[in-house]
Amino acid sequence: MKDSERAHRIAVTGIGVLCALGNEPQIVFERMFASETGIGTVTRFKTDALLSSLAGQLDEAWRDAALANTAEQSMDWCARYAIAAAKQALHSSGLAIVQGDAAAQADVVNAVNAVNAVNAVNAVNVAATAAVLQIPASRIGLSLGTCNGGILSLEQQWDLSALDEENTANYPFYQQGDDTARLLGVQGPVATLNTACAASGNAIGYASDMIRWGYADVMLAGGSDPLSHSVYAGFNVLRALNPLLSSPFGSRFGLNLGEGAAFVVLERLDAAVQRGATIYAELCAYGLSNDAHHMTAPHPEGAGMQRAVDMALSLAQVAKQDIEYVNAHGTGTQANDRAEISGLKRSFGEQLTIPVSSSKAYFGHSLGTAAALELVTSLYAIKQGYVPATLHFDTPREGCEEADIIQHSMRPMRPKYIVSNNAAFGGHNVSLVLRTDLSEAATPHRESLAEHAKRRVVITGLGAVGGGQIHKGGIVNWLAEQASSKASGVSSFSLKEYDKSKYERRMNQLSQNTIGAALAALEDAQITEVEKEELGFIFGTARGSTDSISQYLESVFVKGPEYASSIYFPHTVINSIAGQTAEKLKLLGFNSSFSTGGNEGLTAALYAAGKIRERTLSSCLIGAGDECSALSRDIDRAKGLQASRFRMVEGSVCMVLCDREQAVQRQSSIYAELSGFGTAFGTAANSPQQEATLCRAVADALNEAGIGMAQLDLILLNTVGRPGETEGERRALSSMAAVDQMPPILSFNEYAGFGESYSSMLHLAAAAELVSGVAASEMASGAYAQLGVPQQTAQLQHVLAVSSTVNGSYSAAVVSAWND
Repeated sequence: MKDSERAHRIAVTGIGVLCALGNEPQIVFERMFASETGIGTVTRFKTDALLSSLAGQLDEAWRDAALANTAEQSMDWCARYAIAAAKQALHSSGLAIVQGDAAAQADVVNAVNAVNAVNAVNAVNVAATAAVLQIPASRIGLSLGTCNGGILSLEQQWDLSALDEENTANYPFYQQGDDTARLLGVQGPVATLNTACAASGNAIGYASDMIRWGYADVMLAGGSDPLSHSVYAGFNVLRALNPLLSSPFGSRFGLNLGEGAAFVVLERLDAAVQRGATIYAELCAYGLSNDAHHMTAPHPEGAGMQRAVDMALSLAQVAKQDIEYVNAHGTGTQANDRAEISGLKRSFGEQLTIPVSSSKAYFGHSLGTAAALELVTSLYAIKQGYVPATLHFDTPREGCEEADIIQHSMRPMRPKYIVSNNAAFGGHNVSLVLRTDLSEAATPHRESLAEHAKRRVVITGLGAVGGGQIHKGGIVNWLAEQASSKASGVSSFSLKEYDKSKYERRMNQLSQNTIGAALAALEDAQITEVEKEELGFIFGTARGSTDSISQYLESVFVKGPEYASSIYFPHTVINSIAGQTAEKLKLLGFNSSFSTGGNEGLTAALYAAGKIRERTLSSCLIGAGDECSALSRDIDRAKGLQASRFRMVEGSVCMVLCDREQAVQRQSSIYAELSGFGTAFGTAANSPQQEATLCRAVADALNEAGIGMAQLDLILLNTVGRPGETEGERRALSSMAAVDQMPPILSFNEYAGFGESYSSMLHLAAAAELVSGVAASEMASGAYAQLGVPQQTAQLQHVLAVSSTVNGSYSAAVVSAWND
């Protein structure tokens, strides 16, 4: 195989694992080979009043060793588990992260960008030592999947009425990925995928995109979820727990929970081959979907899982008959197992002869970790010539009788192609397709970066809910009204009044806001019901519905775990907002949900634009939103946001992105083009390091757009606004251009308030309106001056949107006037 054919294919070159069977891959494999289970009696909390007392706990010695090796003992266990597994994966890959001062890092970034531009064989700027290859921190990223984030940090307090700042600061979902990246020294793209039990599979897929699209050369990707008393109580109230050892696909219904972390190292296949790395597999492609059926129950015929599998196989260009093994989600619950087998039959045919197994009976259902843990252990076993079994299997349950379930002991096999599936609350599904035998040449399944960059992505619809109002476009006009009135306070939008058909009893405010914003954006873009079937949906939220989460935790903390609320439990996973929106709007296609802690809007746009450029999607709905509550105010205090110059607000913003050619063909109204993105992870908020991070993200966005600071007409800065922060950001931006070439810098948070996720997308939407000229034609005389937008005779051509996170990271997007 030629190096050029490997250039944009992705290799798995490192693995790390921490679970109930062991704390490194060889130990785990040996126990799996011996058909042992790590599931036993829960000792960490009382289960007397619950249906089950079983779970896959980490051995205390392994857990203590893993936690002892994390530098900051105050971090949540979710982050500390992740650090232990990610360090292991990085070490096994033979890679080491190299730090440097800002100038050296800038030189490295420029050099790597120049090499990427000519499609060189190996884009990693390396300095080889005896057995370790060094990679600049700016060229390695991290994506973490988690179901419950830092929920243990709230459980430690067991009283929501008196939360302390130190523990509460460790709770938000994005904090887990940020802490892991910071402790490892990662400075490339960082995101936390929160698609519940599909999260780490989603994280692995997202990481492969970051490499193929040129935003990183190496990615650490995986999942982490410690065993939680309140989560255990939630599965108990849903009657999903098994009092006996779980039997996936067998006669005993119910699951055993587990815990742990697992990570892989991904890099370009050509780089891995050139440096002689151990290659566990090639990640050929992945598929995502949503059942759009029910918050906690799968589609009974497995239709969503079928769509995810079919998407992955299509993108991988792998024939269905070439798949030789499926590692199934296989939780052991009555509805899931039957639905999954049904979905596999829909994909592969009624005569399902492909060997299938569920690994969960070895170490329990580890929730957000599950996909990564099951993939890592499968790949390691295949290296030894075996595939995992389904322990405790007795007789097949209804709907699973004809499947070839690998039972009791590992089967000797070396499958060339495998599929790994996972499903989740909120209806999210993920399917990974991997090639484990690289001894023969394979057809390249991805185009070059140059071809990818030629695709143009445009914005065709805008919708927002803010200040209790719904807006179909007209966002800049609304901002001008806010600037004029100096409106303040939270005013709630009622979806029931706007569209009763999309509302349901006890629907939280964030879901109402998001569904309303999505409806407005889809109407603005004139998306038909037929087109919705193929529409992607990517949603970002830093915290989810904090009101629903606090309602659930109150039921556990005050009444007791046996009285946990079944109504609010599904909303403790914050992808529930995306899931409920998908269900109400019947968004069945590519679906993802994530957290970054402040730049969700720009990250969603980057993710969706990449998927459109590579033709996985032709159009995608993106959104971001926040909700105000007593718990959110506690988080604000813990994150220092009470010191922000802006008031905290709630709201949601959605946009429709579309392939330019399709938009022209369907004669869509086009607001703007997304012409460049940049993203960089920072290690400290409000510091010189933070300013350097901002400059790196902006430089990368301008480079991708092919323009310089002198071509910008305006910069929209979504700043957190803590003391000294905005001034430092303005200073950093001003350092990137001569005084006479520096465009005006505006922040609309002064008028609209600040929401971690909401404000990021709001600034992006405003940028789209401003370059479209629509805002200027609709606004009253003097409104531009009210907002500080430059009065120009010519239409604005390029606006830069910059967004920061509460932990000091940045994303940037160049929004350009659309020219046919």
